[in-house]
Amino acid sequence: MGEPVVDPDDLQDLPVERRRQDRRRRQVPVPNDRRQTDRRANRLEPTKPFAGVAVVVDGWPLLRAGVRQLLSDTAMRVASDSPSAKVAAQAIGDRLDLAVIGASKEPLEEAVTRLRSLPGPEPDSQPRVLVLLERVDVGQLRTLLAMGVEGVIDRSVGLDDLRAACERLLAGQRVLAGSPLSVLASAGLELHEPAPEEEERDNGLLTRKELEVLAELGRHLSNREIAETMHVSAATVKTHLSNIYGKLGVTSRREAVVAAVERGLLT
Repeated sequence: MGEPVVDPDDLQDLPVERRRQDRRRRQVPVPNDRRQTDRRANRLEPTKPFAGVAVVVDGWPLLRAGVRQLLSDTAMRVASDSPSAKVAAQAIGDRLDLAVIGASKEPLEEAVTRLRSLPGPEPDSQPRVLVLLERVDVGQLRTLLAMGVEGVIDRSVGLDDLRAACERLLAGQRVLAGSPLSVLASAGLELHEPAPEEEERDNGLLTRKELEVLAELGRHLSNREIAETMHVSAATVKTHLSNIYGKLGVTSRREAVVAAVERGLLT
């Protein structure tokens, strides 16, 4: 005779080990496991494949080789990898899409200025610049952002995050992650004053009052403290925060600050 068929409703009558095995077989993986989501939360997410012309400037040959290989694997043509921005600039033809700059022979600001002066992918455009910093100084960081640098991340970043940062830059986004963002936030973020031609565009996203609330978020003030600073009620601040979250597509104060920095609304 064959083995008796056990009805699932009678599992409680099975030996303990058999019940455990059956339950494991019947478990279904959860598609949005929060633990996995949290582990990915601090990683830079890529947006889309990219291609174009790039240069890599750094004094460490191994770093240059690694970045060059990464960019080449993503269809970028690396025109030069050199410890000198001047040498790299001489290898550029009629366009430069991306410059990845670490420790160059020239002062960092000089290297940035030299490479940003080269022709970009579109008429009257400039190349996107990603700076890799080993030691983050808030004064230098503010200077780089004021010069128009679109991306600043840790020099020790992993290749996956570096790839994602390059993709986001070339997609028109600003990237400020890791210790540069932490240092800037600790020093207190300031509201970016838009040029006249930017005023209408920026106000189309956030109102002036919402921008002021964002700036106070960057200084780590509570809703009550923001209300006192702006001479409004706490309820008004809460309404502004709700509008900011919706417009920026975020769900927390920290995410709002990060999104504002990446969009150039705070520096």
